[in-house]
Amino acid sequence: MSQFMVGRQPIFDAALNVHAYELLFRGPGGERPGGDQMTADVLLHAGLDIGLEALVGHKPAYLNVTRPYLVREADVPLSPRQVVLEVLEDVPRDPEVLAGCRRLVAGGYTLALDGVARAGGHDPLLEVVGVVKLDISALSGGQLAEEVRRCTAYGVHLVAKKVETKAQLERCRRLGFDLFQGYLLSRPEVVEGKAISPSRLNCLAALEKLNDPTTSFAEVEEIVQADAALSYRFLRVAGEGAAHGLFRRLGSVREALVMLGERRLRAWLSLMLLSGVHRGAGERYQIAMTRARMAELMAAEVAPNLRDTAFTVGLLSAIDLLLEAPLEQLVKNLTLTAEVEDALLKGSGVLGDVLADVLAWEMGGEGLCLRTGLAPASAEQCYLEALAWANDVCEVLEATS
Repeated sequence: MSQFMVGRQPIFDAALNVHAYELLFRGPGGERPGGDQMTADVLLHAGLDIGLEALVGHKPAYLNVTRPYLVREADVPLSPRQVVLEVLEDVPRDPEVLAGCRRLVAGGYTLALDGVARAGGHDPLLEVVGVVKLDISALSGGQLAEEVRRCTAYGVHLVAKKVETKAQLERCRRLGFDLFQGYLLSRPEVVEGKAISPSRLNCLAALEKLNDPTTSFAEVEEIVQADAALSYRFLRVAGEGAAHGLFRRLGSVREALVMLGERRLRAWLSLMLLSGVHRGAGERYQIAMTRARMAELMAAEVAPNLRDTAFTVGLLSAIDLLLEAPLEQLVKNLTLTAEVEDALLKGSGVLGDVLADVLAWEMGGEGLCLRTGLAPASAEQCYLEALAWANDVCEVLEATS
């Protein structure tokens, strides 16, 4: 498990109501990796570990993106409904970038220029973007008025950056700025959290399978299910779509993978590799994998049609150990089926019986009365097979983390 931070700075409208939030990279000890990695980290933590809705509510989220995300060398896996992609001033305005920006706009994304390029007196991206952010501290009074006239001719919304005094705020209002951002209004707030991060080897293996036309989706699923962090993250991001009515509620890791689709899976896996976050497999990780596998094996005996769902129930039953947060809170973030939620939180239904037996066997003791009706010998066989599988999985994760 690793700590992470994301900066969040409000962007205000003319009435000083929060209109949007800009999400910013914050590294431990103030570290500043390359721009591609900073973008990947913010996308991962905002989209997978915290959840965009939990971070910004229903307001737009502004995100800095580097050239690879503009020219489709890397995908932005977040929906265009709620994100504004910021193009920095130093991104070259070459034909590939211009074509990529037009493609993103055609796909529904809003683009913002974070600073206008001045080479040659014209920035071709002004014809594409919907928002322009101007750093008022870097411009004289006359320059600022000229930039406002220049940009408004293209019908864009204007954001005044680095507003630090009331006089600056009033002047920007008079000049016609639509939105305002700066220390006078609010300093960036750091949002911290904990993440369980997947093995780089598993990310790479799943990505290779997705890019191989001869592979089956079951092979991808097998890799994901062997990594609790990958399973949880994909359940989380698919669950956000379910919460907005894009998908039905989730009953298993397999359903999450199918609902996300190959393109979004590739994008998320690429981000995980780029961000470089990974972890060793500790005792709690092994508990999660053992529970998942044992639940799957027991369900195969009593309700074969629930094997996939039982694996997910077993896995999620240990997610509170991994993230050190109340299980109920974590489950509510996943938009699961009522059957899965009830098994986890109430211990009800066939899945609740399976989970109860898994937990009882984990605790040990004599005279166990198994709710599924399985014979103790069968339960023991399931446990031993699950333990061997989890040991193998965790050894691989440990060796590659």
